[in-house]
Amino acid sequence: MHDDRMRRFWDERAREDAFFFVDSRRAYGDPGSEGFWAFGEEAVAFLLDDLGVAVGPDDEVVEIGCGLGRMTRPLAARARRVQALDVSQEMLRLAREHNESLDNVEWLLGDGVSLAGVADAGADACVSTVVFQHIPDPAITLGYVREVGRVLRPGGWAALQVSNDPGLHRRHARPGLRSRLAGALGHGPRGQGDPAWVGSAVNLGNLERAAGDGGMALERTSGEGTQYCQVLLRREAGD
Repeated sequence: MHDDRMRRFWDERAREDAFFFVDSRRAYGDPGSEGFWAFGEEAVAFLLDDLGVAVGPDDEVVEIGCGLGRMTRPLAARARRVQALDVSQEMLRLAREHNESLDNVEWLLGDGVSLAGVADAGADACVSTVVFQHIPDPAITLGYVREVGRVLRPGGWAALQVSNDPGLHRRHARPGLRSRLAGALGHGPRGQGDPAWVGSAVNLGNLERAAGDGGMALERTSGEGTQYCQVLLRREAGD
């Protein structure tokens, strides 16, 4: 099983302007990457510090939705090995190109619905930032949460970022006329109304139940009610 629609969407966006679609705060069409890679270290440090966890030099880490590898770099600097997944072949091609010196990273093409290709109980940690916010159906996100429980070792943890603001996705579902026209003319980003960009919010009660299905406990949350809600899950040590 895989999600061809999400793959096509993100392959197209990677060819259009990969840097913008990884970080839409940037100017569309700006070829410069000043500050882009440095922000990866800041984002990873904030996520881990906020949730009270750390990646150690012996850790095996799974990154869900690696994109261009901006977060992969600081994770690889901390960990023994990183398995970096993305649904887009084109994003992975560019990630390899921009991170060719990372010899402890395995770039994996994901199917958009699971962590197929990652071994059971082989990871010490899973990390994902600004990825689940774009998944069009919260049921897919909850499926990923269960999969995280499958790949974590007993006592392992996951630091994940999800959207917890349903109104945000409703507001973004209908881009304005100016935005649609700019995209059609090639002067602005395309696909702003596509479900794979608009994404969906996750109810934290449902997320906690999905974590339980995967043998994990919801240990900590931060930023509830926003599109950057951070959650810490931990695999039960006795499993």
